[in-house]
Amino acid sequence: MVSRRALLGAGALLLVGCGPPDEPEVNAANVWRDQLLASMRAEVAYPEIALRSAARDRVRQLEAAAGGAIAASVFVPPQAPGQTREEQRKRQLESALDGERRALQAHVAAVGVLEDRASRELLGTLIAGTAEAVSALRAELDEPPIVDAFPGQRNRP
Repeated sequence: MVSRRALLGAGALLLVGCGPPDEPEVNAANVWRDQLLASMRAEVAYPEIALRSAARDRVRQLEAAAGGAIAASVFVPPQAPGQTREEQRKRQLESALDGERRALQAHVAAVGVLEDRASRELLGTLIAGTAEAVSALRAELDEPPIVDAFPGQRNRP
């Protein structure tokens, strides 16, 4: 037999709300700002090569989506003493590759957060351009082509 106290306790729990937690509201401006920062970090790491202009174009697209340019401190590592030009260029290419990989991961993650059509179209364009940059940088570094669909993510059997 169920007592009144048990029924009252169950009713109180229903009123308090034991359902699933509310989904946090997405602030699109913050998402675009994060995308812009990730792309800016990649763009500043590039040496002066043709690929840098494509990275600059992606930053401009993101500036438009974020509502304008943002003032951000983006670290550029200094040249190591005694480093040859070729060693410096290789280090810059590796930094740009790392930045583009991080930007690619950020863009893919944002697809799951921003649900409007215009945002997803822009993210799709950014993902394609960033993936192309990753492949081109790997070729510049004489690395083999990408062997998995999502670099940096665990491959699933």
